[in-house]
Amino acid sequence: MFRVSQKTEYALRAMVELALREGQGPVPAREISTSQGIPLRFLEQQLAHLHKAGLVESFRGAGGGCRLARDAAGIRVSDVVDTMEGSFYPMFCLEPSDHTCFQDSRCGLQELWGDVRAAVRGVFERTTIADLAARHRHLAPDNPVWSPADLLHPADPAR
Repeated sequence: MFRVSQKTEYALRAMVELALREGQGPVPAREISTSQGIPLRFLEQQLAHLHKAGLVESFRGAGGGCRLARDAAGIRVSDVVDTMEGSFYPMFCLEPSDHTCFQDSRCGLQELWGDVRAAVRGVFERTTIADLAARHRHLAPDNPVWSPADLLHPADPAR
């Protein structure tokens, strides 16, 4: 059903990595790529979008790299999602410019999808990059790459 695109996933991972390294100066894209398991060429595209949106600062040359343009607590997940995806509408009938549905504005399903959009949007707006970095530190303090198994199941001390 609802899936986040890989470009948004990688952009969020890059932002978390930069938040984890806040105060350490610019972080080379290659280091972000290695730490987060993101293909470098794909990461560079996402960093360019984030830079253009004013979420990331870029520095060229020796000692160059990227850093967050402002404090991680001031950057919301919605800022990143909007940059990478544009506005989120789980159904075409919610898009303000799309009135192709024959039951436009008279449908209980449209209201349901509006509620879904509002709920997802609320989570994105309430969650900051600092929140994600804190979760990351808690879940994987020694491993900067998230494992789906680590996120879905409690850690097994016997492993």
